[in-house]
Amino acid sequence: MTKKLSPLRHLALVLLALSLASCAKLFTEPPRPLYRLTAPADFPGVTRHVDAQLAIATPYAPAAIDTQRIAMSRSPTTLDYLADGDWTDRPPPLVMTALVEAFENSRAFTAVGPDSLDLRADFEIEGDLRQFEAVYDSPNGAPTARVALAVKLVKVPERKIIAQTLISARQAAAANVTPQIVEAFNTAMASVAKQVVVWTLTNPALSAPRR
Repeated sequence: MTKKLSPLRHLALVLLALSLASCAKLFTEPPRPLYRLTAPADFPGVTRHVDAQLAIATPYAPAAIDTQRIAMSRSPTTLDYLADGDWTDRPPPLVMTALVEAFENSRAFTAVGPDSLDLRADFEIEGDLRQFEAVYDSPNGAPTARVALAVKLVKVPERKIIAQTLISARQAAAANVTPQIVEAFNTAMASVAKQVVVWTLTNPALSAPRR
C-alpha cells in the first residue's frame, strides 16, 4: 500500500528539489567574461616636462553607469546592459586608472598618482563621467562606444579650478558582439585620455609659480 505524503511534506520536497536545481545551475553555468581598459602608451609630439606632482581623482558618474555592467542604449531615453560580460570594476575607477597610466606614460610630470595616495600634489585632475555607454545608432547593427568626461584642472592647496572643459570620443564597434564593443570602448577611452593629457599640458597655469 502506497503511503501518501502530507501536503506540508510534499511542499518541503518540492522546495528542496528547486533549491538543488538552483545550486546545480550555479555550478554548471560558466562565469561571465570580465573586460578592462588599457591606457595609451605613446604620446608623439608631447615633449614638455612639468616640475610638479599631479593627482587624479576618481570621476563622479551617475548611478546608471556607475556599475560593473556594460551600459548600452537603443534610444536617447533608455539605458540597458549587455548580457554576456562585465567590467572588472566600475567605470569611474577604470577611467581614473587609465588617466593615471596615460600621464605616467607621457612622462610629462615629476610624479602622478591617484588622489587616494595622498600625494603632496601641486595640481589635481577632477571630472564627471557624462557618458560611458554603447549607443545603437548605426544602420549596420553594431553600436558606437561613447565616452564623455567633463574635466577640471584644480590648483592645490587652494582648491581653485583654473580650467575646465568637456572631452569626448566615440568609436564604432566592428561587430555587434561584446569583445568588439569593448574594443571600441577601449579605443574611445584611449582617445579621451590622450586629449586630457594634451589639454592639461597646454594650460598656461602650469607655468605659474607654485607654493
